[in-house]
Amino acid sequence: MPLDANPLIPTAYDVVWSVIAAAILVATLSAAISVARHTRVLSGAALALWLLLVLCLPGIGAVVWFVAGRGPAQREMERLYPEAPPLR
Repeated sequence: MPLDANPLIPTAYDVVWSVIAAAILVATLSAAISVARHTRVLSGAALALWLLLVLCLPGIGAVVWFVAGRGPAQREMERLYPEAPPLR
């Protein structure tokens, strides 16, 4: 009795990789929107560099923005505009 290849394994891989790709896409778009919302506190060069990082290195750039970039930018925004509603 020959063993045939399981046809569900490639489908499972496709589903897993599709979910990973969708998560990276959502994280990248969220990070790009977040960077764009901080235009009041980021200089033009800093804004361009953050957007370049987020868009050229989608997964890594988004994680770096949310871990290292968003916190200081958020604190600066709250310091400069205390009357504005929070961006959270």
